[in-house]
Amino acid sequence: MPRKKPVFRKPPPRRCCTDGSVSDPHSNILSRESINIESFPTDLLFEILLRLPADHLYQRARLVCRRWYHIIHSHAFINAQMHCSTYGLLLSPLNWSNTLPLYVTADADGGIHTSDLNHISKLEVLATSCNGLALEFDFKDRLLRLVNPAKKQSLLLPRLTRGATYAWPEYGFAYSAASLAYKVIARYTVCHSPQRLQTDYGLDVLTVGVNESWRHVEVPHHLSPFFFNKAPLTTEGFMHWGRGRYCVTMDVETEIITLSEAPYQYDESDYNYLSTGRCLSLLVACGYLSWEVWELKAETGEWRKALPNVYLGAEEWRIQQLVPQDAPQVLVPLGWVKYPQVLAFRFGTYFSWKQWRPPCIFYNLDTHQLHSTKLPQSYTGGYQAFPHKNNLI
Repeated sequence: MPRKKPVFRKPPPRRCCTDGSVSDPHSNILSRESINIESFPTDLLFEILLRLPADHLYQRARLVCRRWYHIIHSHAFINAQMHCSTYGLLLSPLNWSNTLPLYVTADADGGIHTSDLNHISKLEVLATSCNGLALEFDFKDRLLRLVNPAKKQSLLLPRLTRGATYAWPEYGFAYSAASLAYKVIARYTVCHSPQRLQTDYGLDVLTVGVNESWRHVEVPHHLSPFFFNKAPLTTEGFMHWGRGRYCVTMDVETEIITLSEAPYQYDESDYNYLSTGRCLSLLVACGYLSWEVWELKAETGEWRKALPNVYLGAEEWRIQQLVPQDAPQVLVPLGWVKYPQVLAFRFGTYFSWKQWRPPCIFYNLDTHQLHSTKLPQSYTGGYQAFPHKNNLI
C-alpha cells in the first residue's frame, strides 16, 4: 500500500508594521486585547486578587482602577482574604528599642522569609496580635492602640480604668465570630482590705467599637494564680493561660472561664503552650531534642495527640555550629509558622554579656529541614512571638 506523502503547510506570511518591524501573527495570543484582565468576570478577578498579599492589595492593587478598588474594599473580599491567608510568626523584642517587629512566613516549598513589619504606631511594646490586628501598649502613658500593619491604620482605645493596678504584659486581644466583636482584656490586681496572703487578679474587658469604657469580669478565686505574670495566648474565639500541666481558657463570646488538665504529668518546665492562631497547642519535652505535640479542643477542654513527635536529634550537629562552645544547647519551642508545617525554636539562655546574638531556628516538619535566622542586636535581651497574618480588617 503506497504511503502518503507528508503535507508541509506554508507558514502564514509575516506582516510589516508601519515602523518597519515585522510582526508574527501568532503573537496576537499575547496581545493586550486577548489577555485584557478587565474582560474577566468579576468572580474570576475576585479569585485572582485573593492570591495577592494583603499589603500589595492595599498599597498597589486597589489603586489600579475603580473596579479593583470596589472588589478589594467589599466585605465579601475582606472576609475571604482573611480566611485564605495563613498564619506566620510575629517576633518583637522586649527591650522597647524602637526596633520594628519581624514577620516570619513560610512558602509552599517550606522556605522561610522574614521582613520588617512596618506600622505607624509610636507606642513602645507590642502586646499581642489577632486576625492581622496588633495590640500595642505604651508603658509610660498606659495607652493601648490597635494597628493594622498591612493598611498602616491605627485605632486608639479608651484608657484603662483609673485606680486599678496593672502589670505588663498581661494583655490579650481576641475575636468572637458569633458576635463579630473584638475584645481586649487587661489583668489587674484586686486590692483587698485587710490584705490577704494570696494576691487575687481580675480582668477588665473592652469590646472594641461598642464600649466606651472598660468593665470588670470576675475571676474565680481558685483560678487567680494562673493569671500571675502570664500574658494570654489567643486562638480563634478563646484566650488561654497555661501554667504547668493546667490551662485556663476563657470563651471570648460568653466570657466563661474553665480549667483543663494536660494528659500527662511531667516537670513543669517541660510544658510549652503555643498558639497556632487557630487553636492552642502543647509541646511536652519527652527527651533530648524531642517533643510531643498535643492540641486542645477548647469547646470541651479535651487534649488530643495532634502530630508525631518532633525530633531534632539528627540535626544536633548543625545546632552545635550555631552556638558558642560554652553555651548550653537548650532549645525552647517558640511558635508555629503555617501550622503544622514549621516550628520555631529559640535558645533557652541569652548571652548578651558575651555579645552573642542567638539565632532563631525553624524546623520544617514535612521536609525535616533546619533553617536559622540571625536576629537584630535588640533581640539579644529576649523577645516574644505571636501568630499573625496580614489582612485587610
